[in-house]
Amino acid sequence: MADEVTIKLAQSTDAAAVLRFLREAATESDAVLIPHLQDVSVDQEAHNIDLINTFDDCVMLLAVLGEEIVGLVTIMVLADQPTTGELGVVVRKKYWRNGIGQLLVDEAEYWFDHYSSLETLILSVFQENLPAIKLYQKMNFVQTGAADEEGHHAIQMKYVKEEKE
Repeated sequence: MADEVTIKLAQSTDAAAVLRFLREAATESDAVLIPHLQDVSVDQEAHNIDLINTFDDCVMLLAVLGEEIVGLVTIMVLADQPTTGELGVVVRKKYWRNGIGQLLVDEAEYWFDHYSSLETLILSVFQENLPAIKLYQKMNFVQTGAADEEGHHAIQMKYVKEEKE
């Protein structure tokens, strides 16, 4: 029987695996924009994960296949907008187009809707990343603007919660 992808809350004990995952993903896509990623130690990452887990407006979830992290989603509160969280999604390239990104966004939206104190959820996506844009549109994100990031044209999007009937 094939392994299934599971979603779990990142813990400080995952720090080494998270760093390894992010560093590998950064070589596969220029969309991984984490300043000084190569300089972050395992202890620093463990501390960062512990810090994220102390706030009700930040979360880091991992998509795990067997022992391997294959995807990660974060929602981080914006320092200058304390009621707004920014969504970040990373999936290992060899697992692209297997539904892992959708699974992670769905889990993040559930957390945002049911557990977070945030009022708004936003993201930026490179304009040329059409599969991601289509996914975000499917997952109730609407375009709110555009900007240039790291030499790419980026689209800003905002999550619009579905109304319950």
